[in-house]
Amino acid sequence: MSKDKNRLSDKFQRLYRFLVTDIFRVTENELTKSKRISVRILKKIVLSIRGCFEDDLLYRASVLTYYTLLAIVPIFALILAVGRGFGIQDNINDFITRIVGESRDILPFFMQFVNNYLEQAHGGLFVGIGVIILLWSVVSMFRQIENNFNRIWNVHKNRSIVRQFTTYLTILVVAPILMVVSASLSGAVDRYVEYVANSSIGSFFIPIYQFFIRLTPYLAYWLLFTIVFLVIPNTKVRFRDALFSAIVTGTAFYLLQIIYVSGQVTLSRYNAVYGSFAAIPLLMFWLQISWLIVLYGAELCYVSQNLSSYNFESDTKNISRRYKDFTLVIVLKILIRRFEDGQPVSANTISTEYNIPIRLVQDHLELLVDTAIVSEIYVEQQGEKMYQPAMDINRITLGLLTDRIERFGSENFKISHAEEFENLWKNMAEIRQGSMERAARILIKDI
Repeated sequence: MSKDKNRLSDKFQRLYRFLVTDIFRVTENELTKSKRISVRILKKIVLSIRGCFEDDLLYRASVLTYYTLLAIVPIFALILAVGRGFGIQDNINDFITRIVGESRDILPFFMQFVNNYLEQAHGGLFVGIGVIILLWSVVSMFRQIENNFNRIWNVHKNRSIVRQFTTYLTILVVAPILMVVSASLSGAVDRYVEYVANSSIGSFFIPIYQFFIRLTPYLAYWLLFTIVFLVIPNTKVRFRDALFSAIVTGTAFYLLQIIYVSGQVTLSRYNAVYGSFAAIPLLMFWLQISWLIVLYGAELCYVSQNLSSYNFESDTKNISRRYKDFTLVIVLKILIRRFEDGQPVSANTISTEYNIPIRLVQDHLELLVDTAIVSEIYVEQQGEKMYQPAMDINRITLGLLTDRIERFGSENFKISHAEEFENLWKNMAEIRQGSMERAARILIKDI
């Protein structure tokens, strides 16, 4: 019995070691096409689940739930205002009614809040303070979403206020139109299926049309989340990775909605007294899980796009100080070389072309930007952030790089009995000065 337990324990340990470390030492060139796809999917699952814990997505989902509850009335107010402008308010109301499912008894109260909000905004100078507060509430909500997406993507700089406002406003204008299109498409398919069912060829085509009816909501969510994963992060996202993550996220989101509606049905049937009140915590729980699914989708999208850069990732985390400095100089030399050719370069390009893990590249670039050796620019044509030297490349020496990195950060600590260590500081400074004199004569571009 003990031998069986030991063998079982050894198998679990080998499986754990394979999933945590060994799988990332397997390159795709070593595998057949079928095994390559399987290993790639397994890597994505492992990395995205691990990212959920490393990026603390449960906490971030809680924060977004709080902001959603604060901004839900202004958001729907703005959507309805846009709907009124396009003359599709009734269609949007029908869409919201289908979303809330069995909790229609709380819908009139919610819609009353929304209408009151619009009236107050209109009565309080619609083109003045009222509309400013309305738009600011919505933009603040979307900024929180973008901040969380950027943290997942290791993007340390948000869009400018102007770009944020135009991007978010575009989403809010497009959202009600997509709602109506989705509802209209679903209704059109229903009517066409009914027509076909009454015709002579109905018995043959009905299963096919029923399949497409069931697929329609999934397609709507896949489209929605593809747009979200492409637009929200302040970096360039590949369409295929956004689509893959959107399929996973949209499917999970729609299944959650089915469970949510089922929960409302259960409450209305078995708890006639507290059913309406219980819908409020149920809504909060639904929002929490919804945001967790969306953030997981963003994590999966990030992992999918940067999968090749996770090879030897465990070795990257345990990278030695000298090799980390070596890769830092490599990144800076690449930037200088591209600058001489008249082209800035992105983090993804460096990672892909030189097979350096993306997180290590991003950490190096962030440090170089913070020390004012490299500048960060946004190129509209590429749709992502690019990097280039922030000073004359004939001044960027190994000594300057070392000096700025070593001096970066705070040194204002009150160490007890500091006078005892003055000689230590002087000796270290002398050793450093000797190496810095030689390093100051070595240009990075000439290495």
